[in-house]
Amino acid sequence: MSRADDDPRPAFEQLADTLREEIKNGALEPGQKLPSVRQLIEQYGFVSATVQKSLTRLRNEGWIFTTSRGSFVRDLDSPRGASAAPVTAAEFAELQAQLAALAERLQILEERLPDRADS
Repeated sequence: MSRADDDPRPAFEQLADTLREEIKNGALEPGQKLPSVRQLIEQYGFVSATVQKSLTRLRNEGWIFTTSRGSFVRDLDSPRGASAAPVTAAEFAELQAQLAALAERLQILEERLPDRADS
């Protein structure tokens, strides 16, 4: 698909609609990595800024998520839901810290438990 001259919508909306349809019809499956920006430029004939804006739109709508490895189709049936953003590195670090604190508290409680059983 290239920009349709008779379509009054901005080019980024046209591309976002095309990619959204590919996700809906299964051409792009959950977990699948999207083509790179360069590949999307070559495939659809849009400039980089248009491709980037289209990906941002899809990300904001919850259709895709982006990591350091690229953009991927979100699993719309996942328990986190279509609009849930992936866990960030900072959120993951906070969860790890909370888990470590809970493990430490549990260990303290377990160490005290035998003392109470003996009395």
